[in-house]
Amino acid sequence: MIKQTKGGTLLSQVHQVCSRVWNRILRDFNMADLEGARGRVIFALWGKDSVPIKVLCEKTSLDKSTLTGILSRLERDGYIVRKADENDKRSVLISLTGKENNLLRDIDSVSAEMNEIFYRGFSDEEILQFDSYLERILDNCKEAEK
Repeated sequence: MIKQTKGGTLLSQVHQVCSRVWNRILRDFNMADLEGARGRVIFALWGKDSVPIKVLCEKTSLDKSTLTGILSRLERDGYIVRKADENDKRSVLISLTGKENNLLRDIDSVSAEMNEIFYRGFSDEEILQFDSYLERILDNCKEAEK
C-alpha cells in the first residue's frame, strides 16, 4: 500500500466545500430548511412513514444523540411527529407531517444543479466507477466503526 495518501484529507475538504455549495443552492431555491443534517433527516424520511430512530441513524450516518437534537428541532418546526411503536413500546417512530411537501417541487432541480457541479467533466463510466469507490470507502469506514 502507498505510504502517503491524500484521500482522507480530500474527502474532508470535498465534504466541507460541497456542504457550503449545497446550502447556497438550497437558499437560492428558498429551501434553507433543508440545510445540513435537517435535510439529511427529511430526505431519509421522504416516501417512508413511521421510521425507527435506529434506521434514521443508519440512513443519515448521524449518531443517536446528534439525531435526537435534530429531531427535536424538526418536531418544534412542524416537520415531524414522534409516536410510540405499538409493537415495541421502547421504540419511537418518526414520520413527516406533510409540511415538507412544499419543498418537494424544487428538489429535483436542486439535486440536478448539485450533480452538474459535482460531476462536471466526468464521463458516465467515471461517475459509476467513482461512486463505487466511495461506496467501498463508506463500507470500510462503517465496518471500522463497529
